[in-house]
Amino acid sequence: MTALLTTIETSGAHRHSCILGSNEEDCMKRINAGTAQFGVFDGGFIDTAAKTYTLKPIRTEGSSAGTDNQYYAVGIVKKSACPGRLSDLKGKRSCHSGYGRSAGWTLPISAMFDANLIPVVSQTTQRNDIESVTAYFSKTCAASATAATSICTACKTTTGCTTTDDFYDYEGAFRGVVEGSCDIAFTKFTIPAEYSLGGPKAQAWTGLEAPAAYALVCGSGTGPVCADISSYATCNFGSAPPHTIMAANTYPQTEINAFNAVMDLANSNAEFNDLFFSGKNTAGAIFASDSTKTLAYNGSAEALTSSINKARATITRVNETPTTSGASSTAAYGILSVASVFISMLLL
Repeated sequence: MTALLTTIETSGAHRHSCILGSNEEDCMKRINAGTAQFGVFDGGFIDTAAKTYTLKPIRTEGSSAGTDNQYYAVGIVKKSACPGRLSDLKGKRSCHSGYGRSAGWTLPISAMFDANLIPVVSQTTQRNDIESVTAYFSKTCAASATAATSICTACKTTTGCTTTDDFYDYEGAFRGVVEGSCDIAFTKFTIPAEYSLGGPKAQAWTGLEAPAAYALVCGSGTGPVCADISSYATCNFGSAPPHTIMAANTYPQTEINAFNAVMDLANSNAEFNDLFFSGKNTAGAIFASDSTKTLAYNGSAEALTSSINKARATITRVNETPTTSGASSTAAYGILSVASVFISMLLL
């Protein structure tokens, strides 16, 4: 990356390199301590970065200045297997972009809790949301960087799955449906069009079909249960903030402006975009879509996360449901999310 930025910003005044953190919070701690200056985070981690580690958003994904940078969480099934009702998902096999991810977990699972589709299972061995999902679906793939928060029964590696599993991340969840390990994939809205047969990122996956073979499951509970994959704006499980670059709240605005100027230039550099958007780096694609750019952001973390805060609150309440009399309990729950890629940028 340093060599690339030298060709983009020829004065060499702003040199950057990447360091790999062990997880999201490790990157947040590094930025807070000043040993790293910038980090890229999935939208589901913006609140933690801002409230716990006093980081602020400085740049987000987007297609053009002023656009709504939210992205939709969708459920993808084979069209021939569209459920008659949302409740028919019980006992099916689910693939998720990852445990705790916005589009793959927080938004769809909270929506199913709020709709009383998934009862809360409260036990002492795992988090309640994990116990509940495990009890609701017959098998699940929701890998994470931590064994304690990974569900592997529908993953390629059914025990000890990690973020290297074939069915992890946005496209991996869809692959689980394509290859028959899962009945539904909870992921990002662009995935079926991009990765199905004939799409710009189509892979040599066994069983891959054309876009018409897949459908979205609508999470609203009203209207048709399934819709065409192009109907994500009306058939989804909610929207999430975009992947966001964050810096320490005390980091000088002059340095942020200089960083944004370099990133603006980098937007038009094909080699740089390949590195950060197309997964040609050692840790996988950092940003969500090749079709987006990164844009300077001057707003608050709260403004970015307002769409997902309700979903996060639901997951928190589920996980705080107490165990009854020391034993497991099951209760109905009514309404009252790269893992993100662990990359921090070190300013040299």
